[in-house]
Amino acid sequence: MNFSICIVTLNCAHVIRACLDSIAASEGVQAEIVIVDNASVDDTVAIIENGYPHVKLIRNLSNVGFSIATNQGICASTHALILWLNPDTILQTNSLAQLAQFLVNTPAAGIVGPKVLNEDGTFQPQCKRGKQTPLTALMHLTGLGRLMPQLPGASEYLLGHLSPDLPHQVTAVSGCCLLARRVMAEQIGLLDETIFGFGEDVDWCVRAAKAGWQVWYRPESVITHLKGQGGAHSQPYRKAWALHQAMWIFYRKHLQTSYSPIISVLFWLGLQASLGLSYSRIWLKRR
Repeated sequence: MNFSICIVTLNCAHVIRACLDSIAASEGVQAEIVIVDNASVDDTVAIIENGYPHVKLIRNLSNVGFSIATNQGICASTHALILWLNPDTILQTNSLAQLAQFLVNTPAAGIVGPKVLNEDGTFQPQCKRGKQTPLTALMHLTGLGRLMPQLPGASEYLLGHLSPDLPHQVTAVSGCCLLARRVMAEQIGLLDETIFGFGEDVDWCVRAAKAGWQVWYRPESVITHLKGQGGAHSQPYRKAWALHQAMWIFYRKHLQTSYSPIISVLFWLGLQASLGLSYSRIWLKRR
């Protein structure tokens, strides 16, 4: 099976080799790899150019964000299956084949994502996501969903009530490893470039569902995500801003018409308060 794999890099020298080597070890697939580098200042580009000459490398002069860079990669790629892949991920030998086989067997599915594990083998709940509403988003951002799981909707944002070991049709999967059909991308359009990074995966999945495509979480495919190493995580203040900005854009695009102006104002204020708390935590960590 042929894949176009689109990777966005930013200061990922310490993880990019493991990612690319795991792609090379994948069984049953032919991978076209397009890497878009967002002006890394470490050895990321040198590692790719010197060690992986088969990779198509696009070098941006500045950090244009994940959405714009991923669109660059998609437009530069050619195959019918498009994989978004973070540079701090490690695939198992059958990860890609399992995802592709599911799409082959399920014509109604436009997007599929794998089970995602931390480096220590624990589960990353962000890889399957449920209904996105002001309540579920704020419960997730503030941590109330974890502190008071008995509250209505507390587990909905990350579908904590569903087993991570069973497949589910979901609202969204994580953009750290997201496989999509090119025909679907051509129908719904590329990533929303007003979203700098974070949340573009949820937006794309929701747009796919609105166009009639199914989105699936398939745990028979497993990857490891070395979360927080490189990329946007190397710029924590910008990451926090981008996460909250993406939630506001998503709300305005997909939810605002369903709620009263009062709810919209309250949601915006809640996001501002959450952003302030995030900045405070970052500042305290760096003291």
